Amino acid sequence: MKLNTVRRHLLTVLVMLMFSLGIILQTPLVKASEAKKVYLVAAHEHDFLARFIFSTIEQHSDATFKYLDYPIFSERLTAVENGELDFVANITYTQSRVNRFSFSPPTNIEPTYVFSVDGKSFDALNTIGTTMGTAFTDIIQKYYPDKRVLDFNDNDVAFDAMNAGYIDGYIGTFLQLENFLNAGFKPVLINDQVSIPPVSIITNKVENNSLLSLFSDIILQEHVQKQLRQYVEDYISDIAINQLKQKIKAANLDLSRPITIYLNPRQPYVFSGPEGQPKGIAVDFAKEICALNTLTCTFDYTPDEPWSASIEKLKLGERDVTTPIASSRERQSFAYFSRPFDSIDGVIAKRIGYKEKVHKHISELFAEKIGVVDNDIFAIVTQRLLPNKRLTYYPDTPTMLAGLANNEINYAITNRVTLNKMLFDKHISNIIEDRYFYPFYSSKLSFGFPKTERGEALARLFNRTLDFIDADSINKRYLPPANWRELHEKEQERQRLDVIIALLVLLVLVCVFFWLVTHHRANRDALTKLKNRHALNRIRKQALGKGNYLIYIDLNKFKHINDTYGHNVGDQVLRCYTKHLNQIIKGDIYRIGGDEFVIISNLSGKRLDDILPSLESFDFLLRGKNTTLPLSTSVGVFLPDTSSLSIKQLLIYTDFAMYEAKNDPNKQSVVVDKQKLHELIAIHEPMLRNRRTRAASSKYNANTSPHL
Repeated sequence: MKLNTVRRHLLTVLVMLMFSLGIILQTPLVKASEAKKVYLVAAHEHDFLARFIFSTIEQHSDATFKYLDYPIFSERLTAVENGELDFVANITYTQSRVNRFSFSPPTNIEPTYVFSVDGKSFDALNTIGTTMGTAFTDIIQKYYPDKRVLDFNDNDVAFDAMNAGYIDGYIGTFLQLENFLNAGFKPVLINDQVSIPPVSIITNKVENNSLLSLFSDIILQEHVQKQLRQYVEDYISDIAINQLKQKIKAANLDLSRPITIYLNPRQPYVFSGPEGQPKGIAVDFAKEICALNTLTCTFDYTPDEPWSASIEKLKLGERDVTTPIASSRERQSFAYFSRPFDSIDGVIAKRIGYKEKVHKHISELFAEKIGVVDNDIFAIVTQRLLPNKRLTYYPDTPTMLAGLANNEINYAITNRVTLNKMLFDKHISNIIEDRYFYPFYSSKLSFGFPKTERGEALARLFNRTLDFIDADSINKRYLPPANWRELHEKEQERQRLDVIIALLVLLVLVCVFFWLVTHHRANRDALTKLKNRHALNRIRKQALGKGNYLIYIDLNKFKHINDTYGHNVGDQVLRCYTKHLNQIIKGDIYRIGGDEFVIISNLSGKRLDDILPSLESFDFLLRGKNTTLPLSTSVGVFLPDTSSLSIKQLLIYTDFAMYEAKNDPNKQSVVVDKQKLHELIAIHEPMLRNRRTRAASSKYNANTSPHL
């Protein structure tokens, strides 16, 4: 029996072990069945943006992607439509595609360029080429119906068409930038000029539709968008730098010799920084060109050099580059010029309020005092437009504007950018541009090069490099905002308001100060600095307060002291006794008459019997005579919590108590408790009642007497 039981237990354990082993063996099979699914996507080896997008999705999800090479754009769309691919990235949503594919929410914007032989803008193009199957054809036909679009499947065919003049330009994304640059074409970014919609991820498999929103959410995360933008910018910069390096090799430049760049001081293009170092728009352009080409550049900044001397050194080839400089027919005879990096418009500045809407043409200023900068292009232009006019020459623009503000001249001729920059930086509010004048001069600022083989090579190199510099970001560093005068006026208004508020606050503080002084003087005794009768009258209707004593003191024979020793000694006695009171008692002390004092205090825990002797007598040392005067007082003390009468009423009975002590040669003080209060009321109440009756009768007679 026992053996059968043991066998049954062994069989149960064996079954449990086999069941557990089955679970263990089966677990890897379950995991294998739950392995990540691999999705097929199109991304050829140069399509780094698609690879970045899908690799980012892999990092933030369970999806895994396998890249297949579909170099032709239309073949990618066909493959995803036929189910050969699961996803394709960077596809623009169009009406013609909406029935073929499922689109994710937009994920990003692709930098888009117009490529042309001479860097034409999009508006200047009539016949435009683009890649077959892209959305650019639909976009141009919809929004620019006057432009003709030709589709190409081969870049080489597009290159030949542009060189032959069959098309004016070609629209493509940044992924085509390298090929077109290598072919010698110039790119112009058009994202801010043409309505380029964002791109999405597409699929044509129903089971993949639920993933599209997830993929979009991943790509639209803030840090992913920053990485994406930086990734694209780095890619474009690398292409630009490689292109420029190839141009340098082709130019046969001697790079062992540093390139000397003369910086012509002109606000805001070249000017002195806080420590005297050159800075400005032209300086930043020159530095970026040198950095992009990895050139060794030395900058010559000599603010005091006359412009005529700078032109002469450019002619002689003593400097490789001069900037900023305006191209003109005369200068083109001795120098090469890069394409312009900025433009300048001539303007006429005047003082606010001077001759409003009087002159329209600069030629009408023959009777006015006109200022120009010596050797400046505007000095030449003004002299040409006013050939017989004597001009006032200044060494620089700040000096000229100072002369205008000081009435040395009536008008100053300069350019708009420099004028606005100077007015903005120096917070000049009494000078403005006279916009009533017609435009009289416009020019372009460039880099100037000597007419040598080296100068020609540098001109081509600088021209090419300017295509890759963000001019807007440089200009924003130095140019005031378009509404700078409005902002300046608001700032001035704010400052005026701050001054007004400060003056009002100061006025309030002065009023408070004078109120405090007046209040202090009105409630303080000038001689002893104690509170006076006026201060005591302010609290006369209040109760004495729990635990407080009311003490009434009168100096004995004080008149005798004044008559014998003079009022000066009497004043000294009062000040000395005041100091004595402040030393022995804490509380509110009042001088209410010539020799009378009132104290309201809880005695700070001291016993009245200990304090009274000090209140009743003290010695006064008469200075200069070595004489001590023993002085005494008469004191009336009203004990705490004796009556609920007001301070005014208590003072009456305390005063009676004080006079009782004064009239009794055996007493110096009288303490008023409840019993003593009843005695005083019984003695003095008839007199007080008669006094009140007479006062009321006098008031009645005064109010009822006839007016004559």
